[in-house]
Amino acid sequence: MTETTWLWAGAVGMLAGSVLLFAAGGRRTQDEEGHTLVHGFVPLFAAISYFAMAVHQGEMTLPSGRVFLYARYLDWSVTTPLLLLGLTMTALHGARRRVGLVAGLIASDVVMIVTGLFFGASEAPFNKWVWYAASCVAFLAVLWVLFVPLREEALGRDQVRRDVYSRNVTILTVLWLFYPVLVLLGPDGLGMWPAALATPAIAILDLVAKVAYGIIAMFGSRQVTTADLIRDEVSSVEIATHAIPSGALRPAYRK
Repeated sequence: MTETTWLWAGAVGMLAGSVLLFAAGGRRTQDEEGHTLVHGFVPLFAAISYFAMAVHQGEMTLPSGRVFLYARYLDWSVTTPLLLLGLTMTALHGARRRVGLVAGLIASDVVMIVTGLFFGASEAPFNKWVWYAASCVAFLAVLWVLFVPLREEALGRDQVRRDVYSRNVTILTVLWLFYPVLVLLGPDGLGMWPAALATPAIAILDLVAKVAYGIIAMFGSRQVTTADLIRDEVSSVEIATHAIPSGALRPAYRK
């Protein structure tokens, strides 16, 4: 398969994944509906990016002659914050919303992608590696927020939510660790891998990180929502039982 064919495959796969996630997503609560929207839009934005690259609108030719697929970074600048938003929704639902913490997490992620964009577009070695180092530092900041304060928030919740957050953050982190390596080895970095090899590798990783992970995250959202609904029903019964004194509903005709 050629590079363009892989880009078309990415566009079609992302679009199909978006339709699947929107159709299969739950809407029993606002939280579950939020997860459906977040994870449904992730591959939809990616499909737009892959389509742009497939028709040669999401690329630019640098002075050296290297073709730079900048649409890939535009995709990541939207989809990675959405994926992080899904994790924060799992960790913080029903607890303190920690607006500042979430804003810092998203800002660090955007810095990671924007500096990565400049890394890919740079041809001067000094500029390129300064941008790459800055992107890696921002990535470490993202990981710190996910595994320290957000994890602490999740651990303070019920067992189902703790398990779902731990599973999702581990899977997403492992997948994301491949990106700086692939970009480093590909044409945007050291050039050890040609575009014909780097493009399919990133396309497959994108499909796994956006569609396959989205399915896992939606399943986790369903587990959490079911546990929340059961707990709310039990709480409602307990409140009703304790709020109505025994014998308070005796028929009026009884003496």
